[in-house]
Amino acid sequence: MTPFFSIIIPTHSRPDGLVRAVASLRANTFQDFEIIVCMDVMDARTLHILDKILTDSDTFVKRSGSAGPAQSRNLGLSLAKGHSVVFLDDDDAFLPDFLENAYAATCNHPNTVAYTNYSIIQEDRNLSKILSEPQHISVAKNQKTEVYVKNFIHNHTAIYPLHALRGHTQSPELRSLEDWDFLLGVFTTTEFRYVDINGPIIYKDYVNPGSRRGNSADASNTHVISDYLHIYKRWPAPTQALKIARQNLLTSAGLTLPLDWF
Repeated sequence: MTPFFSIIIPTHSRPDGLVRAVASLRANTFQDFEIIVCMDVMDARTLHILDKILTDSDTFVKRSGSAGPAQSRNLGLSLAKGHSVVFLDDDDAFLPDFLENAYAATCNHPNTVAYTNYSIIQEDRNLSKILSEPQHISVAKNQKTEVYVKNFIHNHTAIYPLHALRGHTQSPELRSLEDWDFLLGVFTTTEFRYVDINGPIIYKDYVNPGSRRGNSADASNTHVISDYLHIYKRWPAPTQALKIARQNLLTSAGLTLPLDWF
């Protein structure tokens, strides 16, 4: 029987976070889904934990090649059988009613990508300590085309019809922002629709450097700026106003380019 959702989880030596991520799926009120876990490096503790938390209906793959989430997500996508695809990182989680609400919001719209709100919780992973209450982030007021300037549609908040992802893959060449690059590719071919539901919980560790890679909210460090430039060239801004917004963003990060570059 075809599941409604395929939940794709790339994992890289974060067994404790992976336990939390999978537990959040088991706790969901909607259970018509498959879990696909793709590991990029051999890690004995993660393997031991996966043996306990996955079931026969789930899929686990240890892939070859270089480390990074892009290739893991691509492999998971190639194995997906659900009507819709949702990505979940191994250090984040879904609220117990997320999949039920996502199903209700998308089952009658099979040809659109839905995107949701999300929450951020700060933590210290070294101490396994939560440092903040959830901060709810609503994207209701964002214009969809703002995604051409910087990404406000978080990777885990997009609910993709599987058929809409044919021919789309994430780029392992990017050091960060591969999910934004992927999303823009889909954005050019498929309608996107905001749905007002509470989406994933994104856990952020600002205490321990290197706990997360660069993201589209941070246009200040060198490799993130390089990835911005790559994405801006690959996906041209469709209007003059968006070109100006791109120019202003990079100028604020210390890089000034002529408008015709965009």
